Amino acid sequence: MSADGAGTLPFNSEPFNSEPFNSALPFDSALARRLRRAEGVDLAGSIYAVPAPDRSAAARSLAERQAWVHADVFADADRGVSLDLIVALAGDGVGPIDVHLLTADALAALDAVCRPGITRITVPFEGVADVGAVAGRIRASGVRPWLAISPGTPLSRCADALAHVDGLLVMLLEPGDQGSSDLTLLAKVAEARERLPVGVDGGIGDADLTQVLAAGASYVVVGRQLFRTPPTTSGGPAHNRSDDDR
Repeated sequence: MSADGAGTLPFNSEPFNSEPFNSALPFDSALARRLRRAEGVDLAGSIYAVPAPDRSAAARSLAERQAWVHADVFADADRGVSLDLIVALAGDGVGPIDVHLLTADALAALDAVCRPGITRITVPFEGVADVGAVAGRIRASGVRPWLAISPGTPLSRCADALAHVDGLLVMLLEPGDQGSSDLTLLAKVAEARERLPVGVDGGIGDADLTQVLAAGASYVVVGRQLFRTPPTTSGGPAHNRSDDDR
């Protein structure tokens, strides 16, 4: 079963494609394979973590690898993944696509992204007055609603809102921040996973996966650590083309 609980993406059922059409785009296949070996866990690649000109190619590469396309949308259209690109990818059948509206102000994009070709829309808990109404609007368009909670939000605070969504995305960094994930926040995953599918997002790399999987995450968003040239055998640092430190 996939991370949305509906079995839409049999991520572990097909051979892993390590050489997609755009093999020139840096990609850590070893990290992806490690997640693939975890039963019931879906990998998502954050296309915001690559330079804007490469995002279409990154999304298509992820789709060929049977991974989710995770597209961050900010209230400021110049910061996140462009709505035009998301609409184009959806129209071309590239996916599954998870549109992550990072702030309450970004909900202005709902009219653009509640459309065929989008699998999931993840909305923030913070600043949204009526999560149930927003989730209902998303569901009416044929898209599955998820809820994201920021690092400072305790799970107890959003307990009522969880009844309206299909899954929970636990942010291990504040949206848009740079740095490493705060793994102490995985306690939220362990607490919520019996109630609904739970994913994690923010600064996650290979060194974090053991704890992330042990906590019970079934959807793992990886950004800059996925879209990089894997480390060389000499032990030198990997080259990272990302303009984002997620």
